[in-house]
Amino acid sequence: MFERNILTYLAHWRLKKGRKPLILRGARQVGKTSAVILFAEQYFEDFLSINLEKAEHFELFKETKTIAEFEKIVDLVFQKKLSAGKTLVFIDEIQSAPNLIALLRFFYEERPALHIIAAGSLLEAKIAKEGLSLPVGRVEYAWVYPLTFFEFLGAVGEKRLLKYLQEVDLKTTILPTIHNRALKLFYEYALVGGMPEAVFLYSKKNSQAEINSYYASLLTAYSEDVYKYASTAQTKYLRHVLEQAPYYSGQHITYEKFGGGDWRSREMSEAFEILEKTMLVRQVMATRSTSLPLSWQNKASKKLLYLDVGLVNFKNNLQAQYLTVADLNDVYRGNIAEQIVGQNIIANEIHCEQQLFYWTKEKPASSAEVDFCVAHKGRLIGIEVKSGHAGKMKSLAVFSRDVEKASLFRLYSGEMRSDVFTKGSKRKLVSLPFYLVNRLFDFC
Repeated sequence: MFERNILTYLAHWRLKKGRKPLILRGARQVGKTSAVILFAEQYFEDFLSINLEKAEHFELFKETKTIAEFEKIVDLVFQKKLSAGKTLVFIDEIQSAPNLIALLRFFYEERPALHIIAAGSLLEAKIAKEGLSLPVGRVEYAWVYPLTFFEFLGAVGEKRLLKYLQEVDLKTTILPTIHNRALKLFYEYALVGGMPEAVFLYSKKNSQAEINSYYASLLTAYSEDVYKYASTAQTKYLRHVLEQAPYYSGQHITYEKFGGGDWRSREMSEAFEILEKTMLVRQVMATRSTSLPLSWQNKASKKLLYLDVGLVNFKNNLQAQYLTVADLNDVYRGNIAEQIVGQNIIANEIHCEQQLFYWTKEKPASSAEVDFCVAHKGRLIGIEVKSGHAGKMKSLAVFSRDVEKASLFRLYSGEMRSDVFTKGSKRKLVSLPFYLVNRLFDFC
């Protein structure tokens, strides 16, 4: 099991005043269950794990409506006593039993000292399909994603390099040998991706064929899951999007006839909306905002990100291209660079969903598009993902001129540096090598 950022979050949650039952959200196989198991081993004397996808567990709890009934089943069947501060209760795939979702409220009100974690990879999709309701104000949430690059470094034994990268600042001169080493590892991460099982296989020096076999099985499982949260009529649209989405990662999409299908915009829009709830895809919305709050342009095209870059590589048969790659933007028309940066920006947030946009301005004389735009500490952050060591940044110049409180970033394969960006306005431009993407907001 890997050390994950979510473990630090869980350690704080454990001691939090006014703690509520915690629901972990995330797609299948991103490491929710493994993280909870490791958390239990580190901090609790006893661990009760209930997996509602197991028929025997579902049958035990499918009609449980009170804390007393729950504790009686635990006592008689699991032969455990729930002890506050000593026992961690984990209810996995809780969307399978809506009655237990409702019961979380009573855990909060009647057993506030007991540590309760639930997880649901299909939770939001099931809520949308079946009209389930969550106990508002009685639970809290955290999000789990594929491994970030920094988590990947820890997983493959590069803990010294990880510590060094966590401590550098803009005054640090990163030696060329260290820069090249970190960039090489980032490209390896961009090849393998962040799905925990794939990273585990990679860390054990398993072959790419074994990793690909895992990817194939995982994609099949995602497709087979569709019937659990969609109507029969929707299934064909969802499976079409699941099949085609990795081919469009990092690109603008339109719903009408998406992926060469003969489907109308309405069906594709609904399919994407459902798959976003399963966290398999993310649609990055356009914004033209020049001040907070950010608002999206609903009629503008969306930019598509898939769950994980490793799955994108597998579907596009791109692995061989990484053997000689000098820059990520040489792979798949540069879309891989945007995919990997985008998924790491999203994964940096645990306590809430990162609101990720791209910034656009459409005027004949000065049209512009900045790859990513986020709000952070009262400022708008413009992020360009550039090719090679240089690259023109005309769009970032327009962004810096139009946005009053702007922070400007370039992510690329070059060295870390800070310059005065004279195009558009005299603002600081921070250029970060790809391998510092997880430190992005530290440099604002």
